[in-house]
Amino acid sequence: MESGTANLLHMLEDRVKSLCESEKYAEAKQAAEAAINKARSGSKDDPEEVAELALCLEVKGDLLRQMGDLELARIDYLEALELLNGKKEYTEQLGRISASTAVLYDQTENGNEAKKFYERAIELFMRLDPPAMLDVADLKNNLAFLYEAEGDDNHAETLLLDALKISHDELGKEDSETAAICNNLGALYQKTGHYIQAREMHNMALDNRSESLGKDHPDTGQSHGNLAVALAESEQPKEAREHFDLSLDIYEKNLGEHLSDYATVVTNYTQFLKGSGDEKGAMALEKRAHKMLKKA
Repeated sequence: MESGTANLLHMLEDRVKSLCESEKYAEAKQAAEAAINKARSGSKDDPEEVAELALCLEVKGDLLRQMGDLELARIDYLEALELLNGKKEYTEQLGRISASTAVLYDQTENGNEAKKFYERAIELFMRLDPPAMLDVADLKNNLAFLYEAEGDDNHAETLLLDALKISHDELGKEDSETAAICNNLGALYQKTGHYIQAREMHNMALDNRSESLGKDHPDTGQSHGNLAVALAESEQPKEAREHFDLSLDIYEKNLGEHLSDYATVVTNYTQFLKGSGDEKGAMALEKRAHKMLKKA
């Protein structure tokens, strides 16, 4: 490809990204289409020109996905993948587009296709030298939710444990991504009745979030609430109350953007109190929550 054409394409691609950041999506779409039209005028026998077209299609696909036009985004992604298929020198781009396609299918609740593209993206990222391990961890985390939704909890657990090990090795136990995966594992163990393991995972997430995000951060509040449920199921009512109370206090300081999370903690705490025979405490909690939600 001539350097002038290549430079123009890169300028158009940068313009699309800049316009998206400014939420000027109609202009961004026009710029993306211009880039694609320019790229299509190149030679189909020139690998570099084919790669440029695939890149333009990827940029447009990302834009369309942001705009909610998932079907057109899917068409662009699949064309880009077909253009690059079998070309080892574009493994990273193939992995990236496969991951985007997987997320798109996930969004449209097409689990079978989402799983296929998640697994393909993982395979491609593992081929890189060095492998893109953080991308692999993120994709395994997403894939775990699909298997969990299908009732395959064992497969989901394996994927989450893999993701946790990668995140721990690459980012460290204090990183927020590591905490998020601990939280997801804890939720899975909670659902499957493995309360001791759930408690351990939620404790790890809580320690991480308290240290890295602060004691009053909403994510810390989430971990307190999750740990409270695990403690309640483990027949540790005193400790469960303490963490329920801490969770409520944190969410009440950050109520504006976390009404749903607050309501979930209130529901769980109310059920716990009623199950413990503390009807008076449950009524007081409901009144407190009603007052807070009315104020919000």
